[in-house]
Amino acid sequence: MRNGEIVLVGDVHGAYDTLSRGLHPDDTLIIAGDTLTFMDFDDFSKAILFMAFTADELAEGLKELAAGNLDRIREAFREITTPGEDKYERMLPKITAEYTALANSLPDDAYIIYGNDDYPAVMKQILDGRGHIVESGVIELSGRRIGMVSGLPSGPRTIGFPGELSREEYDGRIDSLGPVDVIITHTPPADDELTFDVIPKRNEASSTALLEYILANKPAYAFYGHVHNPKVPRKRIGETEAINLGFFKKRKILTRLNLETMTIREVEI
Repeated sequence: MRNGEIVLVGDVHGAYDTLSRGLHPDDTLIIAGDTLTFMDFDDFSKAILFMAFTADELAEGLKELAAGNLDRIREAFREITTPGEDKYERMLPKITAEYTALANSLPDDAYIIYGNDDYPAVMKQILDGRGHIVESGVIELSGRRIGMVSGLPSGPRTIGFPGELSREEYDGRIDSLGPVDVIITHTPPADDELTFDVIPKRNEASSTALLEYILANKPAYAFYGHVHNPKVPRKRIGETEAINLGFFKKRKILTRLNLETMTIREVEI
């Protein structure tokens, strides 16, 4: 760890070179999920999904998603998340290549939680020995307890991304932590201001269990990702400062938390 700080980032979505430029080899990095270029709204050809679907199919899928017609989307996602399915196998080389690029961008001390559009099994295989993948647990750094929980709980608007969990399993991961000084998740707490994305104009998936955990355990900070264009990027919840780590691929900002003073600073790459 350098200067008593940990470096936090969320929603990297393929921006591995940018991430690497902002890091020192001695940094302690924590990634709050969604590392793959699963979808690229500016250029479909850069997306992992483009290996399995045409541009027209992706555009149609986005229309179905916006309209709330999720059954067809969920069936398509079954084909891209099931090993042995043709679409999964067509995507696998690009998924593997991206996780390899991620591994090469990491400092020696790195902790990673997966988000909904990560592929946990492939991530573990490729990043083994290059970073600590934490599904749920607590680490201690500079005398501070840091809790981390991977994944996104399923709900009415979720569509079967690889990193989704049943709500029961996700809630169990949250409840297993015990008191911490800082909690880091991919999923936001269930607060309408924090979960509302101003581009699609909807509340994204969230966790009531996480909100209840924050209120009960009062960590100093609750860091999360997932919401790319938040209406409110940070908010006080009881005694806790809840902070969206930002859509790193677009914002190119790293959050540095000093564990001695418990102060944060944002660094633009």
